[in-house]
Amino acid sequence: MTTQTALREDTFRETPDGFTLLASRCHHCGHVSFPPATLCVACRAEALKPIDLGGRAELLCSTTVHMPSEHFAAGYTVGYVTMPGGQRIFTPLAPADDTPLTPGMPLKLEIAAMWQDDGTDIVAHRFVPDPA
Repeated sequence: MTTQTALREDTFRETPDGFTLLASRCHHCGHVSFPPATLCVACRAEALKPIDLGGRAELLCSTTVHMPSEHFAAGYTVGYVTMPGGQRIFTPLAPADDTPLTPGMPLKLEIAAMWQDDGTDIVAHRFVPDPA
């Protein structure tokens, strides 16, 4: 049986409505940081509170990376998505069969195994086309 571990524990959680991304909002200036931070990158305040970003997004842009990385073979897709609150997130994308990724298309959050490390699945977030 394969075990699973999150790439980073504080970036998502499961809710009754499905998974949601987690971020932090600065009490002082309102800046939203993803992944969650302990120090505001905009004003350097330390008063941040956790917030949910949701599990739906809209594709802003995407590209296919043709150079392999440590954990991904050449041909993987990444892009920017816009969350319902307006935050833009750089994220892995998983294109659906025969559905080209186009700006403006609706996406949904998926938590999936991204690679294996010594028999352990490393799970993280990515976005996939939302047919709904």
